[in-house]
Amino acid sequence: MCKSKKVKKALSPSRNHESAKTTATSPSLLSDGIDESNPLFFYMPDAAHGEFCQWFSANFQVSREKIAVLIGQKPDDQPAETHDDLITFNCAEQFMMICKAGRFGDRETQRRIMSADSPKEQKRMGKLTEGFTSCHWDPVKSDVVVAGNIAKFGHNPKLKNKLLATGQRLLVEAASRDPVWGIGYTEKHAMQFRKHWGENQLGKALMAARQHLRNENEHQLTWH
Repeated sequence: MCKSKKVKKALSPSRNHESAKTTATSPSLLSDGIDESNPLFFYMPDAAHGEFCQWFSANFQVSREKIAVLIGQKPDDQPAETHDDLITFNCAEQFMMICKAGRFGDRETQRRIMSADSPKEQKRMGKLTEGFTSCHWDPVKSDVVVAGNIAKFGHNPKLKNKLLATGQRLLVEAASRDPVWGIGYTEKHAMQFRKHWGENQLGKALMAARQHLRNENEHQLTWH
């Protein structure tokens, strides 16, 4: 049984939430045929392949309605960058943390996250989300990260090309302290301890985003 502080009523998913689980943002998009023989490792934004890090600086926009579908409620924030129904984010981490706080109806934390420029600070604030419980966040977190990366790479052509250029390579976050979003090992030790890797949820989300963007490209070519 999931126990926590009383979560705001807004936590209840909207009627559209169930459909979100089967949209193009689902990690189930991850196709067969992933080449696991030559993994591409990434970690920090200023290192090799840093573009794949959640902290990499890249502006993109996501509509309030899209966020509503993902988390079950709209973020009650009007940042200066907002145009109409669109919210501008400076990195994928900010998007993830906004969705995390929004999932629990914590509008004050959302406002603080939108005001923070540093992804490290955004992450710290996200950890302070009032009423947070893993059992309410876990069902949506992967869809959130996939959607954020579809928007991040889809709105930035150079980044999109870099992601698509990885082909079917296995993308791996070599985070030694994170066996959930990463593998729990640095790149240096990753192959030696491959059978002990963690979940690599960020790598899987990126590969799902890659497949989604590739499908979009193929669809556009078909109709031209």
